Amino acid sequence: MKILVVEDEEDILNLVKLILEIEGHDVKTVSSGSMAIEELKNGIPDLIILDIMMPEMNGWEFLEISRGKYGKIPVIVFTANAQCNNIKIAQEKKVDYLIKPFDKQALVDKVKEYDSSW
Repeated sequence: MKILVVEDEEDILNLVKLILEIEGHDVKTVSSGSMAIEELKNGIPDLIILDIMMPEMNGWEFLEISRGKYGKIPVIVFTANAQCNNIKIAQEKKVDYLIKPFDKQALVDKVKEYDSSW
């Protein structure tokens, strides 16, 4: 499955990429919403894993722009425990979410929900 990971924290970005590649996925990574918009021009992934709290363009802003240009791509958002409002927004926007910090198995299980080849 082709997955785009959008995360500004390099350690988390690299960890998510490693976990998903071990699971056999084709993973592209970018560190900002604007870079993600550019990456979508190269092809639409099967799934986007998206951090909400990013400088320059937050995850919700990216989601609005990407949906306007490319339609509804499946999305899992990362949100911190203290950001309960983001969970509500995720539900309203009909996207899935993972709460940070998350464990490897939670990430793998959540991604499997979107993998039709599984």
